[in-house]
Amino acid sequence: MEPIVPATIKQLHYICAVADSGSIMGASDALRIAQSSITAAIEAVEHDLGARVFDRRRGRGARLTPQGERFMQAARRLLSAERRYQQELSALADQHSELRIGCFEPFASLFVVEVLSRLRAKLPNLKVSLVEGDQPRLKRFLERGELDLLLAYDLGPDFEAGVTEITPSPPHALVSAAGPFAARDSVSIAELAAHPFVLLSQPLTVTYLLTLLGASGLPPVIGFRSRSYDSVLRAVAAGFGNSVLNLRPPKPLDVETGCLRLPLTDDLPAPMLIAVDNYGDQKPRVVRAFMDELHAYLTPPGATGRLPGRDAPRAADLERRLS
Repeated sequence: MEPIVPATIKQLHYICAVADSGSIMGASDALRIAQSSITAAIEAVEHDLGARVFDRRRGRGARLTPQGERFMQAARRLLSAERRYQQELSALADQHSELRIGCFEPFASLFVVEVLSRLRAKLPNLKVSLVEGDQPRLKRFLERGELDLLLAYDLGPDFEAGVTEITPSPPHALVSAAGPFAARDSVSIAELAAHPFVLLSQPLTVTYLLTLLGASGLPPVIGFRSRSYDSVLRAVAAGFGNSVLNLRPPKPLDVETGCLRLPLTDDLPAPMLIAVDNYGDQKPRVVRAFMDELHAYLTPPGATGRLPGRDAPRAADLERRLS
């Protein structure tokens, strides 16, 4: 016996509409589709079933045959299951279940928690798992499927996953409010290199920052180093030296008391803040919502999304440029 080819969900909807309205014309009006489409669906199902589903006579509309009655019972069970499936799928998309984010360690205090707080105001059921670490470690987590997305600079390892550029992050100086540069509007790398330096001691970041300082031709004197972004800010405020940082938060952090952020006069490469994920064009709703909120937070109103420094060479070209 040849297996029966299952009807499509669309065909089942058409046939149920005919059964409910009692005619092809009534189903056509209810569904707002051509009668020929409904007729074609009926004929296709009857051909595959090997039996008539409707007794169609002029002036009597369309009445279910005994075989059609049994077919409709099965069809309605399938359509009911399909509706439950769609409801569960929608609920899954709307529950905003746990969002797993990996971020370069300084980003958490800089902006990630603030962005997540704003997102949670819109999605009250949002749950977050935040993993902080260096970029090679985060890349491994993403490759193993342990993260929905990661936030990093376009430095270091290339990512095979999908990369979305968020905003350039031109370097700027962080100086003590009680230090020699406190009254300045800007400062150069050479001027900073002549004083003790507070180093953000993260993998890749160390090489990047020391290469920037090397452009001055003066060997940097490291007065303080730490993996913690907050500790770097506190050390600058305490007078251990000055520093160079990249991403500047839209509003000062609480730990910035005693510090000033100044533009650099040098034409320096600007690392790009990127979001990396494995979803491609099929990003979950909560991932898209987070990225939209992130872009809105880091991009001033009316801006194009590219901050000053858009024409600067990329940070990945720094060593080649200075060699």
